[in-house]
Amino acid sequence: MNTDKIQNNFSLSYFNLMTSLLAVLNSNEDDDTNLVLARYLLEHFHELKNLSIYDVAEECYVSRSSIQRFAKLIGYESFTAMKQNAPITRQHMDAFVQYACHPEFDQYLRISMDDMMQDLNEMFLSQNLDALVKRIHDSEQVVILAADLSSYPAKVLQQGLAAIGKLIRIVTDAYPDTALLQNLKPEDLVIVTSTTGNYAIATLSDLQSVHACKVLITLNHSEKFESCYDSVIYLSHKFHSSDRITEGIQNVYTRYGVSYFFDLLFNLYIEKVNTLPSSHPHSILIK
Repeated sequence: MNTDKIQNNFSLSYFNLMTSLLAVLNSNEDDDTNLVLARYLLEHFHELKNLSIYDVAEECYVSRSSIQRFAKLIGYESFTAMKQNAPITRQHMDAFVQYACHPEFDQYLRISMDDMMQDLNEMFLSQNLDALVKRIHDSEQVVILAADLSSYPAKVLQQGLAAIGKLIRIVTDAYPDTALLQNLKPEDLVIVTSTTGNYAIATLSDLQSVHACKVLITLNHSEKFESCYDSVIYLSHKFHSSDRITEGIQNVYTRYGVSYFFDLLFNLYIEKVNTLPSSHPHSILIK
């Protein structure tokens, strides 16, 4: 397998094949051709590398041209290009199962969560997060860029900030809005969340031409990010660096790290930036 070719097959628009297929599954009618194809590919994902376009066309009762259009719809140049991303997506899928199969999982989870929260608290206090809070407040446009699978913490932060009058936007590989990013100005802000660094590596070329201030939140201490980002915020000092997209990693940091960090950040935002008028229904809650 040509690993360099696989490494180059990732970007803002196509990062995780599983995520793209699930997005189609969640947003189409049962008899829609795209949903039929997404469902079939998901149900046969483990054998995808051996499936030909003829196999899929026959099983789904669609034309080969429909399959090629579907591949382009979810961001790939062709059915073949889509298949090339399947092996590393499969590794990420395997990591989900391996994580949940840990012996004495409840005890492992409790201890790991305690250690992670202490670690994140220390890292949060050791870095200048006041500057990030001020930048979020002052920027007219704030965009959080995240892998769709990991975007839930960003959506929670988005709702929290909206509740106190600050609107931000979210861009993911399932719903990539490259035009939004390209139209950002230097006074705007892009925050990229990428715990392992995989998504940050995949989107490096996409972000090079973005003129906004760029901040990365990650576990990955790679020097590769320094040329692209104005600031890198680390969730932990424990993790090594990697300049390449790595195999699927699932642990308490990848599951809960960004959620916990964003809770701390939202609390700091409320403490440092209390601009709600007295007439606002939430002003009484913020002292």
